[in-house]
Amino acid sequence: MKTIFRFLNTGALTVAIVAVGAVAGFGQEACADVDGQNALYTKFTENFQKKTPAELRVAADSAKAFLEKYGACEPVKEQSDYMRPWVPKLEESIKKIEEGAVMGKLFERFDNAIKTDNAAELYSAGKEILAKQPTNYNIIVPMAIVGWDQTAKGTATYGDEALRYAKSSLEAIKSGAAQPKKDKAGKELGYGALKLEFPKDVAVQELTYAVGYLTYYHKKDKKGALPYYYELAKSGRYMEEPRIYSAIGNYYIDEAAPIVDEIAKLVQQLTAATDDAAKADLEKQVKAKIGLFNGYAERAMDALGRAYNKATKPADKALKDSVYKQIQVLYEKRFTKTEGLDSYISSTVKKPMPNPADPVTPVIDPEPTTTTTTSTSSAAPATKPMSVAPVKAAIAKKGTR
Repeated sequence: MKTIFRFLNTGALTVAIVAVGAVAGFGQEACADVDGQNALYTKFTENFQKKTPAELRVAADSAKAFLEKYGACEPVKEQSDYMRPWVPKLEESIKKIEEGAVMGKLFERFDNAIKTDNAAELYSAGKEILAKQPTNYNIIVPMAIVGWDQTAKGTATYGDEALRYAKSSLEAIKSGAAQPKKDKAGKELGYGALKLEFPKDVAVQELTYAVGYLTYYHKKDKKGALPYYYELAKSGRYMEEPRIYSAIGNYYIDEAAPIVDEIAKLVQQLTAATDDAAKADLEKQVKAKIGLFNGYAERAMDALGRAYNKATKPADKALKDSVYKQIQVLYEKRFTKTEGLDSYISSTVKKPMPNPADPVTPVIDPEPTTTTTTSTSSAAPATKPMSVAPVKAAIAKKGTR
């Protein structure tokens, strides 16, 4: 048995020796293939600095074939060492050029959509671009503006996406995460594309208005929109836009409406009460509610007065007339009179605008004082703007829109 194993081992060794010899012979033959080496190396050198993906692919494939066949050959080590780092560079260049061609077509579609005011095409191309470049704010900003514009025109299709784009781009621009485009000299140009490109300050204003509008009207979240509208009211071109003030005023009216209902119920309970302690408590609650209503009414008139004051364009006439009627109703409810309205508006808008984020402070009017007269002196009776008694008139005229 030992002899057989020795024989088998000898046979295996012989096969191994023959195989090694064959490999060595093959390697020597490849290394001697000067024509093959020259052909592949020439293809590489003729194409590795070209521009098209096809030409660069010839260079990359030639280099890979050269290295696979002749990479271990000592006579061409210099050529192998030169080509080896070029293979990944060429592959990356090919990838970028091919992707660039695809992106170029998408950008062309996007630009044409802006030129032709085609919202559907703009959103279609824009989404494809953002799938590859999710933080390209030169795409996101126009999508936010166009989506907001379409929503304002009555097409709610883009409302949710436009709000998301407007919020994300506004935050990125304010924080510095989104950098504006620059010209060759390094001067900042802005964000967006073509007619939807804006300098930084304008972009912030437009996006702030878009977020406010979409939050208020599309999402029906009036309170959530107030900080954006208040920011616009403090500076920039939207300071003169009457609609932001009318929106704030209508928020206060909505908040005041249920207070009137609560007052009506309390007055009914007060009328029906027979216990003195219960009457006193109910009267205290009524006065508190009236004070809160007064606070909301004054906030509403403040905002609506500003809308009325800034509605100076012919296109604003309907809005101007509408808010004036609202102020008239509120003024009569608040002060139980009609005279003095115009002077009230004029004086109110000269004061700083209250921050809608601040809680509404109840306005409790003083109780009327009783005066006495004698044969030798007289005094005018004191008046008070609103107390418990006039609330019935406020309830009867509920509905300020």
